Amino acid sequence: MSQITLRDIPVEIEQLIRDLARRRGQSINKTVLEFLQKGLGLSGGGKKRRDLSSLAGTWDEREFAEFEENIKIFEQIDSEMWK
Repeated sequence: MSQITLRDIPVEIEQLIRDLARRRGQSINKTVLEFLQKGLGLSGGGKKRRDLSSLAGTWDEREFAEFEENIKIFEQIDSEMWK
């Protein structure tokens, strides 16, 4: 296999790549290769998914805790309303 070296990658792009690789649990190399394949129109070609599976498991602990905190209001029952 060949290798390509990239220089002067903007910090924002580097951080996004690193974060995505970490969330996916895969190497930076694999993540970048997937980006290249998709960008060049070489990836998949299979059936287009129309579900939310790409979003599953993408929250970190802080995001999950924030979500839980924000939905607590929906767990409260207004007993006056149900008389």
